[in-house]
Amino acid sequence: MELALLIVGGTLTVGAYMWYYATLGKKITEEEKAAGRDLTYEINPFTGSAKDVKEESITNYKINSRDLY
Repeated sequence: MELALLIVGGTLTVGAYMWYYATLGKKITEEEKAAGRDLTYEINPFTGSAKDVKEESITNYKINSRDLY
């Protein structure tokens, strides 16, 4: 029973890693095609994106029409 659990768990883990890296590679390829150039040193390796995150301060958000700060 333990062996079966290890085999199934290991297979699921390896499958999840493969899916993650395949999806990351696909996203990087799409970004490079859109940019029309190699983005090797510009891409965030965790998100697969070379786009900057829009910087927003928490003071820009409003709750019930009142400022947070």
